[in-house]
Amino acid sequence: MKVRLIVALACAVAFSAAAGELEVAREALRDGLWAVARTHAERAGGDEGRFVILESYAREERWDELLTQLDAWDADGDGYVYYRALALAETGKGDAADELLRRTVFADAAYAALQARLRARLAMDAGDSAAALKILKETGFGSADDAKLDAARVLEAAGDRKGAEALWREIVAQTNLDARIYVPAAVNLGEEAPLRTAYRLAQSADLRRLAALRLGRVLIAAPATFEEGATLIRKTAADAPDATGARDAALALADAYLADRRYEAATNAYSAALVTWPDAAKVAAVHEGYGWALRKLGRFEEAVASFARAEAAATNDTARANAVLEQGDTYAEHGDGEKAMAKYRLVLEKYPKTPAGEKLKVVVRLREMEEKARELYRSYDFEGASKAFAKLAEEDPSRRPLADYFEMLCLYGQLRDEEARAKARAIADGGSDPAIRAEATLWLAKFAYNARQWRESCALFAAYADLRPDAPQAPEALVWSARAAFADNDFDRAVQTVTRLVERYPASPACARGYLIQGESLMELARFDEAVLVLERAMLAEGTGDEERLKAQVMKADALFVMGADNPARYREALDAYRAVRQGEALSPDMKIAVSFKIGRTLEKLKRLEDAIDQFYSGVVVAYREGIRSGTVFGDEASACFAKAAFLLADEYESRGKDFQAMHILELVVASDVPASDEAEKRIDRIQTKGRFL
Repeated sequence: MKVRLIVALACAVAFSAAAGELEVAREALRDGLWAVARTHAERAGGDEGRFVILESYAREERWDELLTQLDAWDADGDGYVYYRALALAETGKGDAADELLRRTVFADAAYAALQARLRARLAMDAGDSAAALKILKETGFGSADDAKLDAARVLEAAGDRKGAEALWREIVAQTNLDARIYVPAAVNLGEEAPLRTAYRLAQSADLRRLAALRLGRVLIAAPATFEEGATLIRKTAADAPDATGARDAALALADAYLADRRYEAATNAYSAALVTWPDAAKVAAVHEGYGWALRKLGRFEEAVASFARAEAAATNDTARANAVLEQGDTYAEHGDGEKAMAKYRLVLEKYPKTPAGEKLKVVVRLREMEEKARELYRSYDFEGASKAFAKLAEEDPSRRPLADYFEMLCLYGQLRDEEARAKARAIADGGSDPAIRAEATLWLAKFAYNARQWRESCALFAAYADLRPDAPQAPEALVWSARAAFADNDFDRAVQTVTRLVERYPASPACARGYLIQGESLMELARFDEAVLVLERAMLAEGTGDEERLKAQVMKADALFVMGADNPARYREALDAYRAVRQGEALSPDMKIAVSFKIGRTLEKLKRLEDAIDQFYSGVVVAYREGIRSGTVFGDEASACFAKAAFLLADEYESRGKDFQAMHILELVVASDVPASDEAEKRIDRIQTKGRFL
């Protein structure tokens, strides 16, 4: 009895140890620790341990080793047959796998379901979705969620999207599922709420990226969630460009930017996609979208090149013809009618039977008529051009707005200004073509500006920018609107117009010119501290030329000088700013004299009187005289600064009782033949009456 008890206890301990090893093996399998799982499964032994080993090889995709292990065991049973068939399928032996599954009758219901799913998958791999669907229907889709996922895939491939969606909805209706099942179902369903849940549930990097990219594509379809979706796509695609769906999501974002008329963002997105995924260059639609974005930005040559690449990547004549047509339309929009016609004729020659070719038969004839009318206009035959455009409008009523616009230009060309202006107003107020209406508005704005009708010009330039916010001229129109407001002494409006310019077109080179107008307007409004900040932006802005940068530097120094009345420390800043300008190599002779004078005035304010006297004398009076002797022709500003400096020096010497020196300085003014010469002579006469000359 005692011996039996010891044997029974030993068996129980061994069974308990084996169960413990199996549990550890399963935990390691779940956590992806394949080698650990196999070690403990071998210790556990039995069929359960062996199945853990086989499953670990399967998850690690080590199919040859899995087959070797099966051969070594030489075991029978549903599980062993299934894993052999799976390994055969994964190593390209689909026919052998299918034959093995067909000739085996699976007694275990779980393996029977796996057998049906694997046979359906093999049918799908062979391109026979109908056979796959038949297999699944015969065996039943089953209640297992992973089986539903397979079934949905088969249904979708067979064209039954509605049936597939029903299965995906059954899966996502549950919230306690394994992410491996839930995420693919949510991604295939493509609805926001389940995708947000999938993104939250996904633990592995691959599943999380899959959910993020699909969620991003759903979010960019709605204005309210566009930025959230765009951020999700950009970040995920940048972190893992090789992730499933990354390229398609990035291109979908580029298309969304284009549809939303965010052309700068669209060009950046298309360009980045072509660099990141070279295979995207083989897709005609990518180049086509890129071309449209470039065209909308006015980058016509680049747009034509992109449409040409779309033509090269196209897979049929219809797409090729459309790409060539787009090249021609781009040239036409750029005003190059000759190149546009060459592209249109190419479509007629190479792709006459395509929809684009049929359309162009009429288009080319009308385009030739239009080009002839334009040529008459360019050769200053305004009467002939007007008649030619009228005939074009008769042939094609859709060109009536264009004909009206050119009739207006022809009237102006014949010096019939008021008739042209009245015609332009009629087009701008009631034209049927928005683009032509906008062009007439722009023409009226320029006409009013040239006529010094500042208020009207300001409003019209701003109206054009509202009518054509995407036009390349729109930013510059706002600059001219601000200039007109400044000329009208409406400084507040000038400031507001530039703010609008910068908010709408922050990357435009026009902002540099706008900042200058805004800074000068703020100075007129005595808002000097704001002016300094704006002028610093002007100095740093992309697109600021050397002359504009110099003007901004001087204006900033002027603002600091004025602010010195309330805060003497500003005079020191102004002095440093003026000196920085004076040391520049790009200064004109006039500017050198003017800045030197301002340095002297600033030294005066800093109570450095002797330094100021030296600056006025050497930096202004002597420099001006030397310039005259060397043949420099100074403008009014330099002449005025020279006279002011001389009068300041004369007054200072006279106040010190040095009348001789004062008279000598004034005589330099007289000898220089500047507008202040008469005033200098009067001052000399006044000093001479004192009788003091030493």
